[in-house]
Amino acid sequence: MLASPQNAMSQQKSLKEQLIGTWTLVSWELRNADGTTSQYFGTNPTGIAFFDAGGHYILTAMRRDRPKYSIEHFGQITQVTAEESRATVQGTMTYFGTYTVSESDRRIAIHVEASSFPNWNGTDQDRFFEIIGDQLRLIVHPPQGGTAHVLWTRLN
Repeated sequence: MLASPQNAMSQQKSLKEQLIGTWTLVSWELRNADGTTSQYFGTNPTGIAFFDAGGHYILTAMRRDRPKYSIEHFGQITQVTAEESRATVQGTMTYFGTYTVSESDRRIAIHVEASSFPNWNGTDQDRFFEIIGDQLRLIVHPPQGGTAHVLWTRLN
């Protein structure tokens, strides 16, 4: 007996169900209106994203080529140089909060509870997305223009 199209559709996972899990960062590229591109986190970024079933998330992205600090122990963190601090700020982004998924327009509406970029604290933002196999593609329209294309691959 063949499954009816309706039964096949009801067996498919929702977009939110597909999003739930752990993702690792593959690439982050800003595409400008003039055709130029930039890779804010370098050509080989690292990062992780978690989306849970309860509507909570955390995302972290970093440059792999950030220089090590001259200090030896974390307890000395207040002694990093201005250059070391700048490299950290310019090469790291992390934020967490809550999210909802709009199935109809393939959008993740996120509420940022806290971010390493403090201007985002308490803001609401949208991310458009698609999931193809084990890949999550986020498309972000930053206020400064251009379009950020962020590619993640599923860890679990």
